[in-house]
Amino acid sequence: MSSCVASIIQNGLFGGRNYLLGTSVLAPEQNNQVRLLVSAGQATNLIKAGTHCGNSIFEKASDKIISACDKLAQNDKLINKLGKIFNFASKNVNKLIVVSSGVKILSAEDKTTETLAQAGNIGGMFAVEGWMKKNLATYINKLPINAKLKPILEGVVFVIGSITGSTICYNLGKKIASVIKGNNKKTEQTEQSAKSKMPKNIDTKA
Repeated sequence: MSSCVASIIQNGLFGGRNYLLGTSVLAPEQNNQVRLLVSAGQATNLIKAGTHCGNSIFEKASDKIISACDKLAQNDKLINKLGKIFNFASKNVNKLIVVSSGVKILSAEDKTTETLAQAGNIGGMFAVEGWMKKNLATYINKLPINAKLKPILEGVVFVIGSITGSTICYNLGKKIASVIKGNNKKTEQTEQSAKSKMPKNIDTKA
């Protein structure tokens, strides 16, 4: 991202969405518990981004949170372990999202369809995010709007773009799976039809 403000917006929106997924408020039919770790990692990244923001409000708030967590970690073993988990999650957000997709595949009744759907989901997310990381800031900076609004818009568009890309490719993966299953079914029906038309062996007596 081009600025810490955009990063804060991005991590805040993603973190909130992943928390809702992890607690089954969104998509309760799916196994999204791993998304709670993703949400924790994004919350940690949000706080870290605030310490380098160049904005006294963000920096002071972030420094206070980090300082308070460090003090708690020094005096409480459980908090210390949680802190390590949060730091791990913050460094491995994308890997944890991939793990979440793997859990969905393993728990799905139709593993073939879910595998193709999740491949599209992850592939679409990485592809769109990769493009936006390289180009989005350039396009946003050309817009004739207040400079203070540009990083906010960048963060919001990044989140929308990522979710849109992953959703489209997820559905595309499902359609591909449906086509493959349909073709397989037609092949089976053709083979069965051919077998039924074959003449039956006639027993003859000498």
